Amino acid sequence: MERKVINNFLTKSYNKELKELMNSANFPWYYNSHISYESGKSPPSDNRFYETGFTHSFWDNRTGGQRDSGYSHFWKPGLYQIMDAVNQEHIIRSRGDMTMYTHKVFEHAAHIDFPYRNVSAVYYVNDSDGDTIFYNEKAEKSSDIPQKLTEAERISPKANRLVVFEGNDIHTGSSPNKHKNRIIINSNFHK
Repeated sequence: MERKVINNFLTKSYNKELKELMNSANFPWYYNSHISYESGKSPPSDNRFYETGFTHSFWDNRTGGQRDSGYSHFWKPGLYQIMDAVNQEHIIRSRGDMTMYTHKVFEHAAHIDFPYRNVSAVYYVNDSDGDTIFYNEKAEKSSDIPQKLTEAERISPKANRLVVFEGNDIHTGSSPNKHKNRIIINSNFHK
């Protein structure tokens, strides 16, 4: 599967509601000290001060039973539309990620989302800076990620943009340094 970028993916009004909800003081964001790593796993070095962010798990089927955040009903139509776009029926996880302003450009650690075959999709909720960076190299598990990576492509966060890619594509995000925050919804599907 080739990486695909789809602009104006959802209706304007749906994207507007998502942006207002996820940017409100009432939306439950949870602090994540290592946003590019699976829960409980740490980066190779503790000196990555800006590796933090906030997450909200809309959907998680990895625990043997579906976990619903209470806001899943609001995101479900968008998630189903992504499922149709990637031609996959089985959701692994769908979670919101928010990184905050940093005073200089900060690229998070390069990673893959899961160590098994999957299709990944990143939906940009708001306009921001903080590109998603894709590398030429691929990996089947996190321990296979080479030290030296060559950049293949950068995708800029634009509200209502969807990027679809193979789960073993090594990638990362950047924290914004021209906007207050960068909000995405990262979804993964069994292949």
